[in-house]
Amino acid sequence: MDKFETVSVKSANPVPEHLRGLFNNPDDVRVQKLPCELPEKGSMAVFFGAGARTVPHTHHQGQHLFITEGVGVVGDENGVRVVRAGDVVSSPAGGWHWHGGAPGSAMTHVTVEKPGDFDLDVDRRDWDSTYGPELGA
Repeated sequence: MDKFETVSVKSANPVPEHLRGLFNNPDDVRVQKLPCELPEKGSMAVFFGAGARTVPHTHHQGQHLFITEGVGVVGDENGVRVVRAGDVVSSPAGGWHWHGGAPGSAMTHVTVEKPGDFDLDVDRRDWDSTYGPELGA
């Protein structure tokens, strides 16, 4: 049987303790686990406050991000890009990246990935200084 749920910050929870290290400011991020009937995949809505984002990381089996609200930033090997509601980002298996809200805007995305399939033991590079406060304005 199909399972349904509405993405809503009202249904979201604080970042669980085991995921707090994934974010630069976990207190400004909320998460909502979503139903996912895909074998070995999971789905979650992540609500980022303005400027809140993940630290650099990789996913051994890749990750899909569906931007549903706001303006965000995604950084990878090729630089930093602005993303907006309606954009889809597909990170390949093992691809170094980070993502979150733009400096002046909250952003929400839905992610589809293998649960727990991320690695934070990666080079941080210059992820915290690659863009200014005007990005995404």
